[in-house]
Amino acid sequence: MNDITDDELIRMYRNGDAEAFDTLFDRYHASVYHFARTMLGDSEGPEEVLQETFLAVARTADRYTPRDRFRAWLMRIVRNRCLNRIESRRVRRAVLAEGGWGMVEPASEGPAPSGQVETDEQTAIVRAAIAGLPDRQREAIALYAFEQMTYREIAEILEIPINTVKTLIHRARATLAKALEPDHQQQEPRREL
Repeated sequence: MNDITDDELIRMYRNGDAEAFDTLFDRYHASVYHFARTMLGDSEGPEEVLQETFLAVARTADRYTPRDRFRAWLMRIVRNRCLNRIESRRVRRAVLAEGGWGMVEPASEGPAPSGQVETDEQTAIVRAAIAGLPDRQREAIALYAFEQMTYREIAEILEIPINTVKTLIHRARATLAKALEPDHQQQEPRREL
């Protein structure tokens, strides 16, 4: 089934072929997880976003219009799920702060079962630099660099013009290059993700 297009797999799934859905999951689960992790900046939310995303695909497969843009459609679902989580966190923190509860956060249960504890210092530095980017730049660079998506696909997912995508990626690269300079790293306190 690996040589069948995404659009054909969706058609097969609509006709009751569960294996077609499994193939789509196998094809994209890593991309969905990594993009969600980049957007959310934590290790607990991406697993849930992964599940929510593929549930949404299963539920809305009949609404997808096959035109060789499944990947962009899928990543837009991931992005929307992440944005909903980010907004929910922001609202929860605001409510807790207004109620005098301060910043009450649940205790961490450690790394997610699906992930490994990252001990590589350089990876931590890169993750911190990416996490420090403005939201739109972080989304654009993650889709471009990690998911190897085209400017056109990114523009479709983020619902912005292609020239804006190019500008976001250019600015993100410049910011990351500066943040990853050896002199800059020594001056900045290190943040672990």
